[in-house]
Amino acid sequence: DLRRPRGELSFVRRGSEHHWRVSPVGTIEPGQVVRVGALSVASAASAWARAVMLGWLARIARLLLHRGSIRSPGAQWGPRWLALLTARTLARTSAAVGVHYDVQVSESFDPAQQYMVVWHPHGAFTYSALCYGGLLSLLRQPVRWYTGVASILFKVPLLRQILLLLNARRCDASVLRALLAEGHSVGLQPGGIAEQLRTTHMQEQAFFPPNLSFLRLALEHGTPLLPVYIFGENQLFRTTPTLQRFARRIFALSGIPAVVPLGRWGLPWLIPRPTNVLIAFGQPVYAGPPQEPTDAAVEEVFTRYSAELNRLFEEHKDARLPSEIAARGLTIVRRTRPVQPPKAKGKNQEAIAVISRL
Repeated sequence: DLRRPRGELSFVRRGSEHHWRVSPVGTIEPGQVVRVGALSVASAASAWARAVMLGWLARIARLLLHRGSIRSPGAQWGPRWLALLTARTLARTSAAVGVHYDVQVSESFDPAQQYMVVWHPHGAFTYSALCYGGLLSLLRQPVRWYTGVASILFKVPLLRQILLLLNARRCDASVLRALLAEGHSVGLQPGGIAEQLRTTHMQEQAFFPPNLSFLRLALEHGTPLLPVYIFGENQLFRTTPTLQRFARRIFALSGIPAVVPLGRWGLPWLIPRPTNVLIAFGQPVYAGPPQEPTDAAVEEVFTRYSAELNRLFEEHKDARLPSEIAARGLTIVRRTRPVQPPKAKGKNQEAIAVISRL
């Protein structure tokens, strides 16, 4: 029998609790629903807190699974609090495994100036750029920049979202031009995969592309270059000639830089070796007003940039590098033709030219 006593809902207060009271005044017709019982304010607050938490978790999950494009390269991707949380988590994780960072900025640095931040060396993974560079950019220490990274990294789930949160963008000429046109500073690692495939913990190296495209971009926009050297990046992981030859062979066949560096306890990839790292910002190298990037102008800027990079290296090498590595100096390598992956037949050995060995 579905016909039950029907009730009216009224609100009453008993001590510190609030209740809904049902007073029978009739019958409940089939299909009608009447909520009967008591709901305390504490229970309501708890239910509201759970609903808010679930809502935020759903928002974060949606953000992490989102693969759509951003409005413009310089637009903020995701909430700032999540970006800072991600960057600080990476930095604290590095400190927990024994990797500690110091930052030094040149006195001639102008925080109001737009820059092209160019850092060396690449290292096995660009570990410092990921685990600490993102935090420096978000906190504007010393300047906020958008880092250009290999497009293939944006195809890796979760890593793509982390990179976007940390102001990383595709290292594509159109993207970098758009960022510079909007007045943003950009960050580049000119050695790229070619340097990664030849990284060694026993020699400091700085690789440059054949046509110095990053300098041409700086000349087009009149953007000063800010050289950065990360002392200790190469010592976070050990490399061996055999493993590096293997990585180059895999890259030649598949286009994937399958570098296998050895970290703490000799384990591959997982945990870096305890290292005190210095991120040293050099003096700006001015490219002049926006101009056509002729070969002569590019070579002139490259000469001045190389000189400042060498000066920066010489200033800190003895204090921040093992003595035997510091004694070998910095090798500047300019490739004479670009990397061409993949190549199924023959060897894919790119030509390189050693510009200087200090």
